Amino acid sequence: MNRLTRRESLAALAAAPLPRRQTPVNFEVPPGACDCHTHIIGDPARFPFWSGRSYTPEAALPEDMAALHRALHIERVVIVTPSIYATDNAATLYGIKARSASARGVAVIGEKTSDADLAAMDKGGVRAIRLNLATGGQADPVTARQQLAAISFQRSAISRHASGEVWLKAES
Repeated sequence: MNRLTRRESLAALAAAPLPRRQTPVNFEVPPGACDCHTHIIGDPARFPFWSGRSYTPEAALPEDMAALHRALHIERVVIVTPSIYATDNAATLYGIKARSASARGVAVIGEKTSDADLAAMDKGGVRAIRLNLATGGQADPVTARQQLAAISFQRSAISRHASGEVWLKAES
């Protein structure tokens, strides 16, 4: 008889995909309800993951998100570039395009992001910038200050993801 150890059993359970459940909405959802923070995780062949990522998620495609939002009676969405893509916003722009007028985006930028890139993202529906100083591969307050200065004149919203200590240093 071939028996698994406790460690092997736990590892197998942890690796198994979780079932996707849909619970019917049993309350009145306000008109124009918005999912204000979601991610699109595309096919890695088309949208390659950043090599320095801290996790590897399963796919979360625009059609999956649309089906979930229909079930939840959510009309609008804000798609945020996750840390697994670093400063590559292609999957986010793909998700915005798939949802058209009901979607906006939050992009992650870096020191190589040009004004032309920002203009293209704006045209594609991006309305805010995410400074990820927690899981985005860098936690340098100096870099955060440079990014804030570079984008402050073009964007009205900044989404920040950082420890309090790093953010306080970036603001000083």
